[in-house]
Amino acid sequence: MLRALLWLTDLIINHFFTPVTVVRFFLFSFFEICPDIVSLSFLTAVAGTVARINMDREYWIFLTSGISAKQIVKYFVLLGAIFVLLSWWLCFFLSPHSMYKKRLLLNQANIDEPMKLFRSQTLIRDFPGLTIYVGKVMNKNFYNILICYREGSDSVCFIRSEKAHLQVDKEGFLYLFLENGFIETHSIKKERLLMKVYFDVYSFSLPYRKIMDVFPQRKIKEMDFLMLLTTTGTHINKNEILLVLFKRIFFAMLPLFYVFIGFYAGIGIRAMGYLQILGIGLCIGLASYFIILIGEGIALKTNNSFMFFIAPVIFILMIIAVKRKFLNVT
Repeated sequence: MLRALLWLTDLIINHFFTPVTVVRFFLFSFFEICPDIVSLSFLTAVAGTVARINMDREYWIFLTSGISAKQIVKYFVLLGAIFVLLSWWLCFFLSPHSMYKKRLLLNQANIDEPMKLFRSQTLIRDFPGLTIYVGKVMNKNFYNILICYREGSDSVCFIRSEKAHLQVDKEGFLYLFLENGFIETHSIKKERLLMKVYFDVYSFSLPYRKIMDVFPQRKIKEMDFLMLLTTTGTHINKNEILLVLFKRIFFAMLPLFYVFIGFYAGIGIRAMGYLQILGIGLCIGLASYFIILIGEGIALKTNNSFMFFIAPVIFILMIIAVKRKFLNVT
């Protein structure tokens, strides 16, 4: 999220970003990290709930009433299964689509970058050989625009238009799409008008080119579940696709692991304050992501995507260790 904020700051300063675009950028960034937020929130909720009922002696009432810890865990497992379905949709569909749409937004910002050169009631001399005056800029449209340039050694051309907007062709060349205006050609030596032509629509090329792909191809991390499955057999880097697929499956299954970690940790943390519970949940979450990074790093180092399953094995060992640690209270 911090990286997205730095990107946004750069785009607002150096590019043409409207308030609507800023809101869309924040939404896409939020949707991108939604799987992490949901998993950590679920872990904190489970640990906090169990810690509360333990400190209030409700947990002991359940045990003395004949309700075992396993029976209590079953209800948390059912809740975890619901969160698994939610995490599956977030990991395989919402998050990758948000990544791609955010990249399209950044790409569009680069396309719109020349817009920052145009200001209301200002002479623009940033394009070689051209002088452009814009009366008003509103909603990416220009009004009362005047273009002046030399044509040959004895002619000066003036183009006046009521309305115009910028467009970029497939090769990255920039041009002004002018509406309702006229073109005048004046002789400097003879000091008279040579030609005047009216137009409804006219395209004027600018000496400016932006090299980019307007509709870039999706990266592997921007593919949803169906795209990953269809490209597994055809993509050159099959190992990378399988690693992304395994990683997302594990992220989607995290709520089930967090049920057991949060339950047994909640029994033993003895925390009453919400900030204490939140802090412990965040620490467990950071440790979890560190384990995931270890599994991913080993898979990349060995060039074997199946080595990523070291991460769930470590999680299972962690659950066993936490359960044994607090076994005396269950």
